[in-house]
Amino acid sequence: MFVLLLLGLACAGGGYYIFYFKPQQEAEEAAQREKNKKSSEPIVEKQKEHSPPKPEVTDYYVSPPKLGVREAPTYDAFVESVVYRGEKLHILEKKNGWGRISRYYVYEEGGDEIAEWVPMEALLEIAPTITKEERVETVSSYVEKSDDFKQHFEMFVKMTDKLLKDKTCTPEDFEETHGWVRSLAFKYRDVYFVYCGGIKQANKVYLDVRTGEIFYR
Repeated sequence: MFVLLLLGLACAGGGYYIFYFKPQQEAEEAAQREKNKKSSEPIVEKQKEHSPPKPEVTDYYVSPPKLGVREAPTYDAFVESVVYRGEKLHILEKKNGWGRISRYYVYEEGGDEIAEWVPMEALLEIAPTITKEERVETVSSYVEKSDDFKQHFEMFVKMTDKLLKDKTCTPEDFEETHGWVRSLAFKYRDVYFVYCGGIKQANKVYLDVRTGEIFYR
């Protein structure tokens, strides 16, 4: 009887070891091996993803109604020309708050290099929205010294705007002649003229303010 009891206990212990303790021990050993394996692997840092650098803005638009283009990056420099609101400018170089819009050139041998500069503070990255009222105000400022300006205000502004948009004339053309000039060559017509692109007869643009006709001679 005692022998049978010992055999029973032995079988029970063997069953416990085979079916419970040994599988649990093997599982723990496998987990430890996996942990050691991971810890021994070289740590590879994940490279930080960098977004590509934003390209530098080089195209800008004139913000004020009129902006002087100067021969050096300073407000004391001589004004070579004028650009107007909404005009697109390509900036070749930025220096001390100024943008260069032309190549360098020399007027005389041994002279200083000169280029055309505009203040960056007067430029916009996005083209300005110009309302109809603002456009009328801007165009009228180009021709406000025209002969009989008040009498033919609407026609002068309308046709000046047309000539500017189709690039027949520039604002400088109208400023050169102080707007539209009354022509004495037409006895029975109300005709005015402006020179666009030169001072030859071929550059003379005529406007009949009664009909709105633009013509040349």
